[in-house]
Amino acid sequence: MNRNLIGIISLVALTVLLNATVANAQARLSAKVPFAFTVGTAQLPAGCYQIISMQTDSSIMLRNCKTGAAVVSQVRPEYPRDTKSQMVFHRLGNQYFLSEIWGAAGNAEVTLPASKQEQELQTAARQSQSGKEVAIVLN
Repeated sequence: MNRNLIGIISLVALTVLLNATVANAQARLSAKVPFAFTVGTAQLPAGCYQIISMQTDSSIMLRNCKTGAAVVSQVRPEYPRDTKSQMVFHRLGNQYFLSEIWGAAGNAEVTLPASKQEQELQTAARQSQSGKEVAIVLN
């Protein structure tokens, strides 16, 4: 009985310690995106999103504030820019693709790889000169 109790207490303590470590390793920002957009192959609806960047990994997670639905994408770190925090989207026709996230002071800026669909639309946009960038300020 004592062994089980000690084992359970140890497991709870380890879980709390690991959660605290992971929480410290993340940078969190949020934004209200007024349009549906694409990250990789995932189509996300308009709404509030929390951006969670793992400092020990080259990935980023976007979580819908209302539903909790999340998507993870690989990113490429960039040199910090002297600018405000924002999400940058490529607008191609009536579709938006998340392409960059500029973090708050101390947080790395990242670029997201273009999906195959975005690359195809970019090729078509170059021919028609219809591509644009749209920026959303982060909180």
